[in-house]
Amino acid sequence: MNDPFDRSDIGESSLAATERLRARLMTQGPAGSQQTSRRGGFAWAIAAALFAFAAGSIANPWFEQTVRGRLPFVAAASSGEADALEKRLAALERARPSAPAVASERLARTEAKVESSTDQIQRDAERIDELNRLLAQLSARVAAEEARDASVVATAQGAADRAESMLTVLLLRRAVEDGRPLDALLPATRRLFGEQYADEVAALEALSAAPVTRAQLARQLTGLSDAGPGSTRPDWWQAFMRRVETTFSASEGAGPVVQAQGLMARGNLAAAAAALRRSAALRGNATVRGWLAAADRLLAGEAALVALEAAAATPLPAPATVPAPTR
Repeated sequence: MNDPFDRSDIGESSLAATERLRARLMTQGPAGSQQTSRRGGFAWAIAAALFAFAAGSIANPWFEQTVRGRLPFVAAASSGEADALEKRLAALERARPSAPAVASERLARTEAKVESSTDQIQRDAERIDELNRLLAQLSARVAAEEARDASVVATAQGAADRAESMLTVLLLRRAVEDGRPLDALLPATRRLFGEQYADEVAALEALSAAPVTRAQLARQLTGLSDAGPGSTRPDWWQAFMRRVETTFSASEGAGPVVQAQGLMARGNLAAAAAALRRSAALRGNATVRGWLAAADRLLAGEAALVALEAAAATPLPAPATVPAPTR
């Protein structure tokens, strides 16, 4: 849109022209003063009319819309602004095609970063998988080592228990043969054999409460006779001869005491006790009953020792085979 016309420019030029005209009239002589005054009044009237016309034209909207745009100085100013606007428009038009290129370049850089990040993530994932694989191998090796250690410890513990069992049974047999109490050995016997051989341990406890030996039973048996409780006790010579006879005699007509003495001389305690039990005449003899009770305790203790010896001599189970850990 064109700039509005400045009215002060016309007023100042008109005043300047008026002042010049006045100065010029005053420089003339008296002869022409009357003529000059007439010309001055006419000039002032023309100037006032021109000034009024110019002011009215400038104030008129028609002048603003139609005439002002055709003035030379306004046209020059408008053409300069138009050129500036055209240059700015051309610059914008030149810059517009580069915008998609810049956006494309930025998009390409972003895609490159995303692709690089994806590759890095893939490498990190592969590294994590490798670490997991190594960790699994290490866990397997640790588990295998622990299994091997547990197997070695179990084998060593079993060997130690077996050695302790064999030594305990050996000491028990010596104590039974000597007729000594088993109080010092019973705690270890209960710990080693009490869970699986409770009856055998109970038999040894009963024998420890009233110890007896085969030699003691043999000496007690020599004081008995087939005559029964009322018979007199034989002297040493008769007892010796009877023992010799029972040792070398194989007659079936001998009495139960003689048979028992012969069996005891050959070390067959169970058969000697069975021979005495077959005699109805000796069942009421308290000495015979006491002898049989002692013989039963000794036989039960000896049978328990045999069972415990077999348990102590049982080979240990083979340890479980543990595969060697992979390197």
